[in-house]
Amino acid sequence: MSILNKLKIKVKKSTLLLNIYESIFQRDLINIFSSVYDKKVLFSYSTYHFRKGNYVKHSNYSESLVIAEVFHSLGYKVDVVNNNRFTKVDLSSYDVIFGEGLPLYQALQSETNALKIYYGTGSHPFHCSQQSISRLIDFYRQKAFLATGSLRTNDYRWGVAASLADAVICIGNDVTRSTFKEQGASSVYSLDPSFHAREDALTIGQSKDFDTCRRSALWFGSYGLLHKGLDLAVEAFRENPSWTLHICGYTEAEKELLDAISLPENVVVHGFVNVFSEEFKALCLDCGFVLLPSCSEGLATAVITCVANGAMLPIVTKECGFDIGDNGFKIELSKLSITQVLHEVDKLESELLKSRALAIQADSLERYSLDNYKTSLINSIRDILDEC
Repeated sequence: MSILNKLKIKVKKSTLLLNIYESIFQRDLINIFSSVYDKKVLFSYSTYHFRKGNYVKHSNYSESLVIAEVFHSLGYKVDVVNNNRFTKVDLSSYDVIFGEGLPLYQALQSETNALKIYYGTGSHPFHCSQQSISRLIDFYRQKAFLATGSLRTNDYRWGVAASLADAVICIGNDVTRSTFKEQGASSVYSLDPSFHAREDALTIGQSKDFDTCRRSALWFGSYGLLHKGLDLAVEAFRENPSWTLHICGYTEAEKELLDAISLPENVVVHGFVNVFSEEFKALCLDCGFVLLPSCSEGLATAVITCVANGAMLPIVTKECGFDIGDNGFKIELSKLSITQVLHEVDKLESELLKSRALAIQADSLERYSLDNYKTSLINSIRDILDEC
């Protein structure tokens, strides 16, 4: 790992260092379109998304720009603040406060009259934290290692904001939406995310040979390896040595977890891989499946990325928020469940696997576009504005 990446990880893990960094480089952005509208919206998410230009590591960067543009098109001045700290702006001056995190909680505390819309990129924060901690406990009982650095937990105030907001717009499907309803949210809208599509996605799909890739799967994630079930995937592949598991993610940041798992020979770690690289293209051709035994997501963009760009068949938990239909495999949060699917796949013809892969790839390429995201978002916001 480079010195720069080590420094970034250190800063992110230290609240003090992170606050110092953000106070210098990620200040509040006021009236980003220099508009003259009377109405104002405060967008609580990430100012960083508006400073990076054409950033392709995650689709939430381009989606942030769409959110701001939508409110601008509806006649609002748009201010942007970070979601991980209280803001100093006058909350009483806003007509709408949109987003997630501490500013939404702050708006509830201050009893502002602004319309509060919680924007959830994952499941409800209470649900996410509970699921992640459950995985921590299970893993500790097996390995006697407390993998706190591999979780995805939230400040309780995020959950309070999600439950008490006037409305919720969440990324995901009906499963994701239900996690908000179960925690008391009264008005919940769900929408599909976008993803970064390769120009050669369809060519990759047509080129796949399921006779050679039918026993290889890709675990494609970011942070929170335990939360996203990497340990379960590894143990299932340990018991199925004729299969190969490829791992892509920020693995260097969670090396202690990988050491605790002790990877078998049929598990290959690649670290972070750019979706537009030749290395990712090679993985798309080599892997017939994307495997994500995550305990909580909104709608896992990682799964969409692999299905749509690489014609990989999804092997996922319902918590991934991805609608597999007839062209994928649903698993539970267990090694046994993953193993059962691997055995099921072994019985299927390669021609059938490829036809299903191409079908779900075509559907994903059409469904998860930035244009569709924008249309769904503006419809949801308009409905909320009309109702409230």
